[in-house]
Amino acid sequence: MSFTAKIAFLYIFILGLAFTFLVPPLQKPDEHGHFIRSILLSHGRIFLTNKDAHLPIEKQYYDLVHDPLLNAIPYHSQIKFNTEWYRGPLFATKDSYKMVNETTWGQFMLPASSYIPYAVGISMARLFHLNAYLTFFMGRLTMFLLAFIWMIFLYRKIPQAFRHILLLVFSIPMLIHQITGYNYDAMQYMMGFSLFILILNLLLKRRLSLLDLTALGGTFLLFLIMKLSFEPMLLLIFLIPYKKIDDNFSRYVKKIVLVLVMILAGYFLVKSIFFISASQYIHHPKGVNPIQQIQYILNHPINYLQNFMQSSLRLAKFHLQGLIGIFGWLDYSMDWWVYALFIGVGIYLVYTTKMSSKDRMKPWQIILIFGSIFFTYAFMMTIFYLNWKTVGSPIIDGTQGRYFISLLPFVLLGAIQLKRHTPNGIAPKWLRILLVFFLFLVIVSVVNAIQTRYY
Repeated sequence: MSFTAKIAFLYIFILGLAFTFLVPPLQKPDEHGHFIRSILLSHGRIFLTNKDAHLPIEKQYYDLVHDPLLNAIPYHSQIKFNTEWYRGPLFATKDSYKMVNETTWGQFMLPASSYIPYAVGISMARLFHLNAYLTFFMGRLTMFLLAFIWMIFLYRKIPQAFRHILLLVFSIPMLIHQITGYNYDAMQYMMGFSLFILILNLLLKRRLSLLDLTALGGTFLLFLIMKLSFEPMLLLIFLIPYKKIDDNFSRYVKKIVLVLVMILAGYFLVKSIFFISASQYIHHPKGVNPIQQIQYILNHPINYLQNFMQSSLRLAKFHLQGLIGIFGWLDYSMDWWVYALFIGVGIYLVYTTKMSSKDRMKPWQIILIFGSIFFTYAFMMTIFYLNWKTVGSPIIDGTQGRYFISLLPFVLLGAIQLKRHTPNGIAPKWLRILLVFFLFLVIVSVVNAIQTRYY
């Protein structure tokens, strides 16, 4: 592992521990629901058929989720976390493990596969009878350590030419913020990065084996079942030239159809449980009706396209800032120069990444990459428009920058492929000095932001 990689992973580990333990419980997006979902999964509850069900969870977890001060912090910046809460006994009493009923409204709309690491951490804490706070942090830490090891593995597997862009993505504060909190984003990010690296490696092969195709189909399936709205990324299966799969085009079609059937069959089998559960929770704000919204789009396609373009331009800054880092419940961020730094480094890496002839893609492959990204973005924006906006609303909102983190490696790859020539970069010695200096400052900025917001 290079010096640059060692420094980057040390930074990720330190920042990850800061986000895991310094950010108080329930202070990341929707952590209440995600924590409850993880507890229920640790009890073996996978899906629900009764929308009015109240399921038992331990009293100490119920008290944590419903703590009035913890619930007030996200909405009142002047309220700070009381560290005295940590000074209780490390181990839970017998009464703390009494079961009380918790509402499950909406919980089983969340895919169980995304919460397995958290459920493992909670089960381990339960085994040692840890108190509610330690249990909460054990779930966070379990997900972070899994993601951290996974990142190192992926770094070792990515082709040499693209290692620096992967390190950049892994170093984004918002990514580290999310893999250290309860959510369904973390597993989706890691499967997206795994898919990215698998595709790069398959493109370098002369011929794909049956095992390669199975791995590709399985990785696509795992990526898609973690979170809705990324289905258009399935177009990337056609990024691999057909002659790498079979010289005969008709046989290629049969093989690729077989892989697609495997992916779609697995997807609908897994998602059928989700859709059964989600159907129990049909609830929309007043004036919101997805069916009527679809009819409006079909009847007024030009209006919707104008709405889409205007909303995209209006949200561009928010999306970019959110991708790099808007933390908590979108209630605090970093110093302005951190955002400029990551944007500048991204541009620098795009222009200085050197590729061999075998790493270069054909124009149709570059178009396919950007097309898949655009359709995924458009699909996500449309889903929010259907489910959260009143019929005929002139604006689209609700999407956040963190939703697009798993797309970032593909964006950088496409941008690198557009280059006609590669200029010389900064001398390695100075690059290492700048790397250590700036990553140290990023850690300081983030820790200061957490300190200011919560303590």
